[in-house]
Amino acid sequence: MFESKTIMVLPDPHDEPGVDKERFEWAGRMAADRLPDAIVCLGDGVTMDSLSEYDLGSVHHEGLRYQDDIDSFHEAMDRFHKPIDELNTRLKRSKKKQYDPKLVYNEGNHEHRIVKAVTKDPRLIRTMSLDDLGLKERGWDFYPITEPANVYGVNFAHYFTSGIMGRPISGINHARNLVGKTYTNCVVGHSHDRSFWEDTDINGNKIMGIVAGCYFTHPLKYTTEEDRNWPGIIMLTVYEKHIDPEFICIDYIKETYQC
Repeated sequence: MFESKTIMVLPDPHDEPGVDKERFEWAGRMAADRLPDAIVCLGDGVTMDSLSEYDLGSVHHEGLRYQDDIDSFHEAMDRFHKPIDELNTRLKRSKKKQYDPKLVYNEGNHEHRIVKAVTKDPRLIRTMSLDDLGLKERGWDFYPITEPANVYGVNFAHYFTSGIMGRPISGINHARNLVGKTYTNCVVGHSHDRSFWEDTDINGNKIMGIVAGCYFTHPLKYTTEEDRNWPGIIMLTVYEKHIDPEFICIDYIKETYQC
């Protein structure tokens, strides 16, 4: 008999120094409350403006430091894990089973700035790396930007590519294009917009594509399309032949989980 599974999807949180991190603790409280079987971050958890090639040499790049970006991200992740750790402390005290969800982290193009910086300047080898994010120490399975993560039959990536140029799948009907090109259950971030599409395969199974939005409300330096953003978290319930998505906006999350 198939046992349903739940997955909490955290899309593109975009932490950066100086930006409030309370939303990470709201998400942690939500996880400790709803106890999903897996938690997936779709990448771009940290913006890494210090390594931005677009602002290099400009006034916008002045004073930015790699270590500040890393320290800020560590604080954000500590805030996320805090409610889960507190829950497990209570469970241990009551001699109950620990809450131990599967943790999956997709590399985004902003984390990939670390890889690009080292590739461009080999002198940075052993000076900076993706290990600086501290994800392994916190129990996250890390998937490179070119490698989707399959969790309970759903494929997660920061984005999927197609064509000989390997460009990210996008378009006006983004979620529909995902299903049409991958023909798998798939969830992506990257665009900060939200869309959903469902189709049916020859066996009568539903195939779902989701563009998951983002998890921030502050303006980003490199985009002027904040009005298109959908900030929130998605909860997926995976059944044998279909998947039910629940879209939970950040306003509700704040109202429910803010202390």
